[in-house]
Amino acid sequence: MKKFTSYFLLLTSLIFFMCGKAQAQVYCEIDTLAAANQEILMEPYRTQSYSNYSFCVRIYVHVLRKSNHTGGQSPSDVSLALSYLDSAFNLHKIYFVWDYQIDYIDDDSKYFNPNAGIFNINNHTDGVDIYMYDDSVGFLGWDGYGTSSQLETAFLVSGFMEDPATNKTYPLVKSYILSHEMGHVLSLWHTHHGTGETTQQDPFECPELVNGSNAATCGDYITDTPADPNMDYDIDFATCQWLGSGLDANGDPYNPDEKNIMGYGVTPCMSYLTPKQGNRMKVAMTIIPVLTAVSNYTLSGYPCATAGLNYYPNAADDELNLDLRNKPINTYIFQIYDVYGVIVLSGESQNILKTIDTSGLNEGLYFLHFYENGQLTIKQLVVEH
Repeated sequence: MKKFTSYFLLLTSLIFFMCGKAQAQVYCEIDTLAAANQEILMEPYRTQSYSNYSFCVRIYVHVLRKSNHTGGQSPSDVSLALSYLDSAFNLHKIYFVWDYQIDYIDDDSKYFNPNAGIFNINNHTDGVDIYMYDDSVGFLGWDGYGTSSQLETAFLVSGFMEDPATNKTYPLVKSYILSHEMGHVLSLWHTHHGTGETTQQDPFECPELVNGSNAATCGDYITDTPADPNMDYDIDFATCQWLGSGLDANGDPYNPDEKNIMGYGVTPCMSYLTPKQGNRMKVAMTIIPVLTAVSNYTLSGYPCATAGLNYYPNAADDELNLDLRNKPINTYIFQIYDVYGVIVLSGESQNILKTIDTSGLNEGLYFLHFYENGQLTIKQLVVEH
């Protein structure tokens, strides 16, 4: 490997995170040049702590559909998918802000052929672009693919994982695979990095020992994740028990964490990131320029606070979401009027994500009335089934 001599070269290097499917499994690997440069930049700051800070990451959502505007993830599917991000990252005070707009890309050639070329379409430099494919669209070699560079941060997810014991399938978009790819973009390695995955040419790469004595300098460089030889999805879907075995260089048996989102686990078992994985992402967002461009942080308050009323999707189909999570604790009243001034729906909510059933409304134009401390806000709402 050539000696690293230029900070500019570091900034312009691509970091690719690729996940593919073979025999109903998802495989990921990381580009060599970018991986090496990433770790060189992270090295001086590994012990820096941002545990008390709250971070906000801007995201943009793209949904691939057929040319006839069918297929792809529905608005409720998108909301469910993004809930996995919230579940995984919010515990670490990493939040996401979305404009509640879905960019539909209606193109058969792209719908049936997921690949990194999609990142050239409607990409943003101030946020992480998430490209969601249909659950049924698998493709030989790839199911998830993430990238970050000086110009963009983006990843895509498609397809499904299958339990060989029951043949039950699990969609990857609506799972913690989405969080796995976001973790890569925010600078997390696989938990088996340096041990079961040694092709990245990362200059710091070395196998992690089970006793944890070298956890800070080998493996995934995170001391609260156990040594992982690469579980390779050899996990019982029902019990979440790793079915493999192996010994480290000291002869100690591996006992990897089957539930860590950054391991090669199975979707029903993936459930969390560790505190030090959270801190590593925060450090990356303060020092890597492409990540500082898509995020901000604060020591007090909620970093994603926005003014006004957040409601989505618009057009609504069978559900309308009122996102009141950023508002003070209170009881909020809402009403939906048709174009004739007749109330067709009404209710109240605390400061939560409130889902309103709009399946009984006819298609057309409506008006959402929202009351906050006696003040009325009126927004137009379209319903399309």
